[in-house]
Amino acid sequence: MSDKPKISIVTASKNGARFLRNTIESILAQSFTNYEHIVVDSCSTDGTIDILKEYKHIRWISESDRHADEGFYKAAHLARGEYIMLSCVSDLYQNRDWFSNCVEVLDNDPEVSLVYGLAQNIREDGTPDKVICANFCNNPPPQKKDFLPFWLGTFTLCPENTFCIRANIFRECFPRFAPTGCFFQNHALLSLNYNFNINGYLPYFLPVVASCGRYHFDSNSVKLAKLNRIMKVQYRSAIIRYADKLLYEGQSHFFRDGQSNCIDAINFDNQGTFRKKVMEYRINRKAYLGKRPSGTLSSGLRKSQIILRDFLLRTMN
Repeated sequence: MSDKPKISIVTASKNGARFLRNTIESILAQSFTNYEHIVVDSCSTDGTIDILKEYKHIRWISESDRHADEGFYKAAHLARGEYIMLSCVSDLYQNRDWFSNCVEVLDNDPEVSLVYGLAQNIREDGTPDKVICANFCNNPPPQKKDFLPFWLGTFTLCPENTFCIRANIFRECFPRFAPTGCFFQNHALLSLNYNFNINGYLPYFLPVVASCGRYHFDSNSVKLAKLNRIMKVQYRSAIIRYADKLLYEGQSHFFRDGQSNCIDAINFDNQGTFRKKVMEYRINRKAYLGKRPSGTLSSGLRKSQIILRDFLLRTMN
């Protein structure tokens, strides 16, 4: 650990003492050691502060905030590292070489701005559960510029507890939390993914189970389940609207490297091929994401609706 860390791991915490020590130890177990760990605590009352005081390498503050996303925002702006990783207080890093794998990609490919892998669910007692999008091991998503049509067609997310992102890109794309009814300000992971992709930054996937996300009764995914469902509907609607601008309204999309320099563009010259890719991913979305398909009738109806909508939009434009 140094004064000029390569990675900043940032954690937002509130009354997560029963998980915190395991989370910290999973970070300490990494083979890569040039990192800093920053914890922003929201006035915990369960012994969290006592645990933080035990680990002298951790930089931490404890002050009130409204949401974990606000804690992540504060932590990211305290970060000194070239790259940023998010680690929820109840999550674990599973692959001990994950940090070094991410650094290797980002250091050697200036076009890539974010590296992500697979996340595995674990139950509250630590019992392993399913790996999210496990089919990506054998059928990985497209890389870099080819990821954009995949994202527009499948609405996929880079898991927050696996990705390693350039700090300048994170600060550009991560929203400042505000309690509104829109995902842009109310759901940082969705907003970060959306901003990252529409701004033309490039992700890179590694077929590694990098981390574990823990389900527990007082997690945000449980407490805010209804709100999260609303936010995901808004997120998908925003992606569809952006795709329409590219496919039917002539808007160009500019790809950017890790320093925000434009390196390529999608415009009228290559729009046809791009549109076919988006349609293919959208029609077969569940298959690409490894999800169980719906019934034959409903699946066929959904495909017909997508094709009809595409036809109508093309004729209107």
